[in-house]
This record gives sequence, structure tokens and C-alpha cells, in this order.
Amino acid sequence: MVKTILFLSLTFYFSLASAEISWENPAVLCPEEVMPRGFHCPDFSSVSDPYSEFPSTLSIEEINEWNTIRLADLRLCRNEEILRREKEKPGTFSENSLKSAWLVVDGGANVKEKLDEIEKAGREFGIPPQILIGALKQESQLSSIGVQPDGGNYSCGIAQLNISEWCESMNSLPVEDQKKLGWSSISCDTAVLPTESVKYFYELALKKTTGIKPGYQMTAEDYAWIKPTEVPLKEEVFTAVSSYLMHCQDFTLSIPFKARILKNLYDHFVPASLKLNEHYTEGKTFSRVCHNPYPVDVFPLHTGWLLTTAMYNAGPVQAKLVGHYFKVQNNQFPQMSPQDLIEALHWGGKWKEGTEQIVFADQKGKEFSQKWLKSCIVQRHVARIVQHVTEPTKIMARSLDQEGCKSTVPLYRQQSSGVKEIPE
Repeated sequence: MVKTILFLSLTFYFSLASAEISWENPAVLCPEEVMPRGFHCPDFSSVSDPYSEFPSTLSIEEINEWNTIRLADLRLCRNEEILRREKEKPGTFSENSLKSAWLVVDGGANVKEKLDEIEKAGREFGIPPQILIGALKQESQLSSIGVQPDGGNYSCGIAQLNISEWCESMNSLPVEDQKKLGWSSISCDTAVLPTESVKYFYELALKKTTGIKPGYQMTAEDYAWIKPTEVPLKEEVFTAVSSYLMHCQDFTLSIPFKARILKNLYDHFVPASLKLNEHYTEGKTFSRVCHNPYPVDVFPLHTGWLLTTAMYNAGPVQAKLVGHYFKVQNNQFPQMSPQDLIEALHWGGKWKEGTEQIVFADQKGKEFSQKWLKSCIVQRHVARIVQHVTEPTKIMARSLDQEGCKSTVPLYRQQSSGVKEIPE
């Protein structure tokens, strides 16, 4: 009954974004509103379904408040309840459900310190804080997750950085700081420092902790015992991987490292015409009153920075894919909204018959291709970054995949021309 009343009471509030959205002042949250703010949790111990139900003691007004301005805390409270029930009765929830719950709960720890690092990195590298926090939330739910195999990528921490990405940032630090972190400058080339070099450490630690904790909860101490004689790596590689594993869950390092990587992609691969768009004119800024003043001169959901997050996950070639979709000439990309970008990432490129590949060309006619699965995942990734920071009662971006992201190219996508069709 409570759920039925809740649905009816919220129907009025929810609205779908339209072409009239003001991208200068979109319906996005302040950084501090994206994360839990310490509200005391309702008692969920009496509800049958901790994922959706509310205690009967709450009024409709209180429920609406939890579903809107307290939404980040609500998610934390629900997932704390899931972990509590599992501890009380092991086997109640699936491994995937428990992992999801753990990520949310761990992501709700050290909120102030994480926010400080996110806003500091945003100011230093010129990144809208909404995009940076949205990207981090999409990567890890803002948790300090341990190393994950990630298809051979072996990523770690709040920013899910692999050893190559970590290496580039570590090498940029002053030598004294490197020494304090046990790092000695090394080539970040994958021929010297392959991402799979972490695999040897991961498998040894996982074997030792099996039955004690899942891999995503492993920390530096679970790797500290591993000696050079136990892994087939050169000394300099062993030193680099050891340092990485000791510090990759430190968000005071990985947040600015992530921002630095995004800034490098933005500077080198985002088309100049996109960089010039979506800037505040003199005297104007994001109008929502937040704890700290808005730190940059571009719009909170700047399309160039969103494209950067797509390139981080799927490579700089995504800019060429977007250009192909919009039939760009002379590097003059059209002004576009976040949903336009998602559209281009989803529909850009034509299916190559008999394969799982999408084919597209740059402005000079050079042909490129990528798997449809990558195209599908990256457009969904950008949509979710926007959704993570959108006001709970609004929708400003959505993923366009119709059947989920699978290896096989779906029929509807096979039939697409791969370019934007503009009615005459």
C-alpha cells in the first residue's frame, strides 16, 4: 500500500527533459548533494523489501523527502540494511547484490574528504565538479574498491585506474613525493609495464583471502606479504606494482590522478569548436547555490568534458565517431546537448555486415571501426554520468540502447545509416 501511494504521490513531480532545458543552468545537483549528508536512517528492519519499501511509520511527505532531497542518504540506508541482513543471515542475498551494497556503503564513507578532493581537482584542472563526481560515481560508486580484473585491465580504487594510468601520474610527481610512495620512475609503456603485471599479485592475494573476504574488498595489507621471488617480474616492475597496490585505494591520490588524465585527453583530443562552446559570459555562473562557489567558467554538463569521459573509457577515436555521425567538415562540430552526444555515440557508424563491428570515417575519409558493444557501453556510460548528478525529479539524459548492451549488433542498429539524417 505504501508503495502504491508513493507512486501516485511522486507521479506529479517527475518530468522528462525537453529541448527547453537551460544547459547554462541545468537541473543538476551541487556536489555535496550527490553524496550522503548524514541524515538519520529510517528503521528498515521491519520492511519485507529493503530495496523499495518504506516503514509504515513514515508519512507521505517524509517519503517524498527521502525520495528527493535525501535520496543519496536513502540509498546508503537501504544498502546498510542489506548488509545488516546478510550478516544476520548469510546467504540471503546474491554475490552481485552484496557487492553493489558494499560499494554504496563504502562510497558513503569519508564524504567531506572526498568532496574536498573532487572540488580541488575540478578547480586545478578546469573540470566541472558535476562531471568529475558523476564519472567517479559511475566508476566505483565513490568507493575505495580493491583491484578488479576488469577484463585484464586490473583497475583499482575510486577512480578505477590501472597501472599504466597510475604510472603516468606518479611519474609527474616530484621525485621526493615519488620516494615517499615507494615509487621509482619507470617507463609507462605497456611493453615495459603491462597492465597484467598486476595479475600475479592479485591471484596470490585472492587465493590467500578466499573465504575471508571477496576480492573487491582486498586492501594494501593483503598484498604487503608478497615478495619478489613469488612473482615472475623484473625488479623495477615489481617495485612499481607494489607501490601501486599500496596506494591505489588512496582517494587523495586517485581523484587528482583521474582529473589529470581527463585534462590531458581534453587538451589533446577534444575538438576546438566544442571547447569554445558552453562558456558563461562575464559575470555569469551556475546559479544553484552550493556549499562552495562554482569553480569553472564552462557549463556543468559541458559536452566537451562529457566527450572526454567517453574517450577515457573507449579511446580518443570517439571524437571521430561523433564527427562522422554529424558529418563534420573543417572541424566545425555543431553545438550539441549531452543527449545529442549520447545519440552520436549510439548511432554513429554503420554496421559491417556479418561482423560485430561498427565502421566510420574521419573527416579525411580514413576508416575506423570498433565493436558495437563498445559503442553501446560508452553511450550508456555518458548517460549514467549525467543521471548521477541530475535532480531526482528530472531526466535530462538517457541511454538509447533498446535491448541492453550485447556483443551481437541488434537488428534496429543494423538498419541504421550511421549518420545524422537532417530533414530538408
